[in-house]
Amino acid sequence: MPRHSKTLPHADFVPRSQFTAPPAFPPHPPLQSGGWYHARTAEHPGPGRPAVVTPPEKSTRLAITLAALFGPLGLWYLGAGAGLTATVVSAVVITMAGPPSLLVLWPLSVAVAAWSASLLRDQVR
Repeated sequence: MPRHSKTLPHADFVPRSQFTAPPAFPPHPPLQSGGWYHARTAEHPGPGRPAVVTPPEKSTRLAITLAALFGPLGLWYLGAGAGLTATVVSAVVITMAGPPSLLVLWPLSVAVAAWSASLLRDQVR
């Protein structure tokens, strides 16, 4: 098979980069546990262990109150996912069925607020 000089580079051709090697970084400190590694009974954040952030506890009474006052918009207190879902579903239902559908959506949002707040409270414990 003939070699095409116009398409293939010569054998002595070596592509070269115009960039230099990146600077070397010192190694990271060794990962350590704040508890069992130091013979402690409780786990504490160490240099290689991020602190665990617990979400704030949601009040069932406040969730029910906000849902009773604001309807589906009151579910934003429980979380962005719950609030966004309730808002979008409510907007679609009101658009398709009309404002009388709020007679069903409003008590439903209060029930969902009570149920979700109790689930979140049990999940934190």
